[in-house]
Amino acid sequence: MNQPDTTPMRAAVSGSLRVALAALIWGAAYPLTKLVLADTPPILLGFLRFLLAGLFFMVSEQSLPLRDVAQEDRKCFIKLAFWGVFLLVLGMNFGLVWAPGIAASLLSGTPPLFTVVLAAIYLGEKLRLAQFVSIGLALSGLALLGGDVSTNQAGLLPWQIWVGCLLTLVPQFSWAMYGITGKRLSERYHWRTICRDTFTLGALMLLPLALIEVTIVGFGSWNWQTVAILFYLALFNSVVTYSLWNSALKKIPVSLASFLIYLQPVSGAVLSYFIFGESLGWAGVGGTALIFAALTLVLLPETRGKAQIKTTVAQNPG
Repeated sequence: MNQPDTTPMRAAVSGSLRVALAALIWGAAYPLTKLVLADTPPILLGFLRFLLAGLFFMVSEQSLPLRDVAQEDRKCFIKLAFWGVFLLVLGMNFGLVWAPGIAASLLSGTPPLFTVVLAAIYLGEKLRLAQFVSIGLALSGLALLGGDVSTNQAGLLPWQIWVGCLLTLVPQFSWAMYGITGKRLSERYHWRTICRDTFTLGALMLLPLALIEVTIVGFGSWNWQTVAILFYLALFNSVVTYSLWNSALKKIPVSLASFLIYLQPVSGAVLSYFIFGESLGWAGVGGTALIFAALTLVLLPETRGKAQIKTTVAQNPG
C-alpha cells in the first residue's frame, strides 16, 4: 500500500518555523537597542551595526559594494541604502531614546499601512475604502498607545513618549519605501548582493554623522553586554534573519510568510516587559487592538501584485 507523500507538509512546517524564528529575532531588536542606547550614542551604534553586517556580506561574496551592479541600477542601490539603513537608523535609534520598548515593538508591525499609501503614490494603485479606514484606525490606535504605555524612564513627559513613538514610525515608513524601491532590483540581483550594498553603503552614509556625534558626546560606555548586543543586531538581526526568510520562501507561499512575520512585535513586547518592566493599560491594549485591526484590513485578499509588494516590505530587520 502506497504511503502518502509527506514531503510538502515537512517543507511547509520547516518554512513556517524559519519565518517565525526570523520574526522573533527581528522583534527583539527594539528592546535590545533601547537597552544599549542607555550607554552608547545612537548614530554610532547604527553605523557599527550595519558596518559589521556589510563586512560580513563583502567577505562572503568576496566583492566590494556595487561590484557587478549595472551602471543604470547604481542610483537605485544608493536609494536602498538611504531608506533601508540611513533613515531607518536615525528614526529607530533616536525614537527609542524616548519611546518605550513595548510601544516601539508593537509599532514595528505597521509597514503594510505605509505600503498601501506609497503604492498608490508611486505605483498608481487605487486606495480602497477599507484602506482609508485602516489608516484612521491605526492613527487612533497610535494616539491611545502613546498616551497609555508605562515606562521606567524618570522625567519623561507624555508628549516626549508620543514623539518617541512617532519617530519609531520613521523606520516603518523607510522600510516601506525600501520595499517599493527594491522591488525591481530583487528580480535582477541576488539577495546577498542587495544586502551587501544596502548595509555597506548605508554605513558609509552614517559615517560623517557618527564622526560628528563622537566629537560632541564621545564614544559612550562599552562593556561586554553592549558588544554582545551589537553583534546580535549586526549578525542575527540582519544576516541570519535574511537567510531564514529567503530560504523559507522556497518552501512556503509568500502569503503565509507575510502572515507569520507579524509574530515580530510579540518578542519585543515580551522582552520589554522583562527588561524594563513596561506594560500596557486598558487604553494601550485598545490602541494595540486598533492597530492590528488596521493591519487585518490592509492584509485582506488583494491583487497578486500588491501582495508581492507587501511581502517584500515584511523583510524588516528592525
